[in-house]
Amino acid sequence: MALAASSGLSLVALAAEIQHTGNSFYRFLAWNLFLAWVPLAAALAGTAAAQRHLTVTAGVFAVVWVLFFPNAPYMLTDYIHLGEGGYSTAPLWYDALMLSAFVWTALLLGFFSLYLMQRVWTPLLGQAGSWVTVFLVFALSSFGVYLGRFVHVNSWDVLVRPSRIADIVAHQFDNPLTHPALIGMMSVITLFLTVGYWVIYSFSGLPPARPHQHN
Repeated sequence: MALAASSGLSLVALAAEIQHTGNSFYRFLAWNLFLAWVPLAAALAGTAAAQRHLTVTAGVFAVVWVLFFPNAPYMLTDYIHLGEGGYSTAPLWYDALMLSAFVWTALLLGFFSLYLMQRVWTPLLGQAGSWVTVFLVFALSSFGVYLGRFVHVNSWDVLVRPSRIADIVAHQFDNPLTHPALIGMMSVITLFLTVGYWVIYSFSGLPPARPHQHN
């Protein structure tokens, strides 16, 4: 419910922006936020299937989760549109606050879905193995973010045009040194996502507050 409330606040801020300026340039944020909800839905369905020992079903949802998970951190790159001339007449601070609301919500959606998946991996892989998997997920996601921002492909393309995606991936990794933006972006995003998730994960281990007892 907290994530739904955060999403609702983001959408209200967007609606106020459009109403005030008469410009709907930022409407893509609503679609990107919807895509950030997909991995959480897949993680919830996958973990429920895993608890019922429906291995095949859980595996299908896990694949969907992997494909759509990059949509959550992808919203970090939407800051590239902040302050673009002519697109918004709202104050820059408002646009920054609105964008931050969408980005923050998307990241939390992604982190929560990853937390659910890690709870499934840990009994199978152990604590260390689950964290290695988390790091690999962030590395793959950073590559997905790069493909989405600079190569302009999305999660749907993997399903409807798999051969094209395979060609793009092969080209990008044929000689990575010729793609410094790829290496730099993957390194930075992977590092920041890993540390950010680690912080959020640490909060989940805090003991619940005990009610104060009066003598």
